[in-house]
Amino acid sequence: MGDHELAEFHTSLELLDGLGIAFDWELVQAGKQTPVYFGSALTNFGVQLFLDGFVAHAPAPGQYPANVGWVGPDKSEFSGFVFKIQANMNPKHRDSVAFLRICSGKFERNMEVLHNQSGQLLRLPRPYKFFADEREVIDDAYPGDIIGLPNKEFAIGDTLSQDKNLQFAPIPRFEPEFFAMLRNTDISRQKNFQKGLQQLEAEGAMQVLYRLDSVQRDPILAVVGMLQFDVVQARLDGEYNVPTTIEPLSYKVSRWLEGEESEIEKLPWGRGMVQTRDREQRLVALFRSQYDLEYCQEKFPKLKYLRTH
Repeated sequence: MGDHELAEFHTSLELLDGLGIAFDWELVQAGKQTPVYFGSALTNFGVQLFLDGFVAHAPAPGQYPANVGWVGPDKSEFSGFVFKIQANMNPKHRDSVAFLRICSGKFERNMEVLHNQSGQLLRLPRPYKFFADEREVIDDAYPGDIIGLPNKEFAIGDTLSQDKNLQFAPIPRFEPEFFAMLRNTDISRQKNFQKGLQQLEAEGAMQVLYRLDSVQRDPILAVVGMLQFDVVQARLDGEYNVPTTIEPLSYKVSRWLEGEESEIEKLPWGRGMVQTRDREQRLVALFRSQYDLEYCQEKFPKLKYLRTH
C-alpha cells in the first residue's frame, strides 16, 4: 500500500472500532450478528482468510422443517433438498445442475433415492462437488455438505430421501412486482429462445407467463427487481445466442387465482386486469394497481388470491 491508501485503511479501521461492535460467535449462532469479510476473488486477495474463517465459525448442520416435523443431521435415513439450480455450468453442453443440501444420513454414489415430488426412484451415479470452476465426482457426502446433480427433472424445493413420507417445507418465493413482454428478434433462434427461458425460469431468475387473450405467444416476464430483466436478456444473448427486446408493462400486482370457473368468468377482465397462465397452466391475474386488486377481492370474495404459487 502507498501512504495515502494506508492512511485511509487506518481511518476505516478506527471508524469500525468506534462502533463498539466486537465479533461474538454466540450472537452469530443466534442470528443477531453477521461476520463480514473483505476481499477479492478476482485478485485472490482475502480468499483463504474467508475460507479459514468460514470453517472456524460456520454453524454445524442444523434441523430443517418438514411435513413430519424437524429433521436433524442425526436422522439415520438419507434426506436432502434442492435449493439452487444453475444452467450452463458447462456452456459447451448446455447442462443444468441441481444443488442439493444434505440434511440427514449418509449419501453414497449410485444409491437409490426417492424423488418425493414425483414418487420416482432415482439412481445418482455422478454426484459432484464444486469449487470455483472445478468439479469432482465424489463417492459420499454427509449432513451439511452440498453436492451437484445433473439436472433433468428437479425443481427448487424438491426433496430427495429414503423416506417416502418425508417432504421438506417449500422454499418461499417472492411476489413479483415488475412485468415486461420479452420478444425474440431472431426467429431462427426460437428453439434456443424456448430452451433458455425454460432453464432460466427453473433457476428462479424470473417467472414466465402467457396472456390468454393474445394471438402471439410472446412471454411475459414477472420479476422482483428491474435488474432481473437485464440479467435475463444478457444471459439469453451470451449463453444461448438469442437477441431479445423488452417491453415494460403497466401491471403492478399479480395473484394466482383459485375458485369456481363461473366466479372467475365474472371478474372484470380487460378493465385494469388481464388473464395469464404460468408454465403449469395455473391462472394468474395481473392488475394495473392495488386498487383494482382490492376491488376484485371485495366484489368476488369466493375466489382465492394467492401472492405466490
